[in-house]
Amino acid sequence: MKEWLKKFYGEHKWLSILALSALVLGILFLCIGFWRTLLLAALVAVGVLLGSLLDRGGWAAVKDFFGGLFRKG
Repeated sequence: MKEWLKKFYGEHKWLSILALSALVLGILFLCIGFWRTLLLAALVAVGVLLGSLLDRGGWAAVKDFFGGLFRKG
């Protein structure tokens, strides 16, 4: 069984990932509602953004990012 699953995942990586993501999203919509799911997705996106910034350059990169975002002119 494991060999078949590994082969299927190897041939259909994105299909597997997106189908599982859609299933989780659908369950979240049904259990906690649309707006709470949307808030959760936004918070996860912010966490991923900050995490990737920290991975690339530390706190200086985060400060530079938000400094550039809110700079006038």
